[in-house]
Amino acid sequence: MKIIEIMKQIEEFAPLGLAFSWDNSGLQIGDINSEVENVYITLDVTQTAVQKALENGCQLILSHHPLIFGQLKNITNPLYLEIIKNNLSIISLHTNLDVAEKSVNHSLAQKLGLEVIGSLSSETGTTNYIIVVYCPIEDAEKIMQSAWNAGAGKKGNYYNCANKQNSEGYYKAAKNAKPYKDSGVKDHIAETCLQFCCEGFRLNEVLDAIRQNHPYETPLIYHYEVMNPNPAYGLGLICKYNAAINLQDLAILVKERLNCSQVKLWTANCELYKNISRIAVCGGSGSSLISVAQNYADVFITGDISYHSFLESKIPLIDAGHFYTEYPSLQLLADFVERLKLHPFLMLQNEHLYAQNLLIL
Repeated sequence: MKIIEIMKQIEEFAPLGLAFSWDNSGLQIGDINSEVENVYITLDVTQTAVQKALENGCQLILSHHPLIFGQLKNITNPLYLEIIKNNLSIISLHTNLDVAEKSVNHSLAQKLGLEVIGSLSSETGTTNYIIVVYCPIEDAEKIMQSAWNAGAGKKGNYYNCANKQNSEGYYKAAKNAKPYKDSGVKDHIAETCLQFCCEGFRLNEVLDAIRQNHPYETPLIYHYEVMNPNPAYGLGLICKYNAAINLQDLAILVKERLNCSQVKLWTANCELYKNISRIAVCGGSGSSLISVAQNYADVFITGDISYHSFLESKIPLIDAGHFYTEYPSLQLLADFVERLKLHPFLMLQNEHLYAQNLLIL
């Protein structure tokens, strides 16, 4: 399979348009026409990851964290040179995978045995739109289908969503106009008004599809930005554990399920044996979501929590570390690679530089 075909599949799996503006998800190094058979999957593109990829005959490294974040003024880094020399391609799925329909956080929740209730935050890197189009009644079904095929009409767990209302359109045609089924005297027509929701990264494709299937010389198509988020996407999750569990036992469960050497538990003056109902999770660095989690959950599980964030939190916090809370997502990437009929090689937990070099004394 070529890189360009893999990128097309990524748009269905974790669309790059979901990534935040400061991010650098996507193809980092490589030729879109390169052929791929074996894929090495890792959190970070490190020297170890490159070595393992080459040992396993991989043509592509699929990582969560981008190899290239800041501006490059030259390419002298030995790691970059080794990647290029060995014709390795690099694709990184970062914040788009954090907020996707099946995300880093879904993998974390699954690893912990939690049932997902919904997103913790509706924040993504895309803008949401409503598209309105007027068309002849007899063309409505064709236009709806073309918009759906291009990606419009997705809302939460539902697909092919639209609103259809009958209306009547009026016009005056100029001498050089070519009105639809014009008799020469007609200045109005029975129409259907169609409305679709659409994410910004699919907007142009949807508009083009509507135009191509619209019979009017000048189609009446409008689109406008809305604040309503799509519940299919979001940052962090609200979950529950389907059995009685207290704060101390939950912390122990996190440590055991994620196979980490230690967790940090901030009790926020709560009793260790207090039963927990709602559990918020966010893989990686989730400190920015503590204030949101306080409104919806009894405890928040994430990584990279600072000293002052601990002190200021009104709910208990479990910090299992950036690496350990994101590592489960590699299986999500491996499943994606397998669906493409490619061969995944998964980075083992102890092969990562963090696990190799971190000593708990």
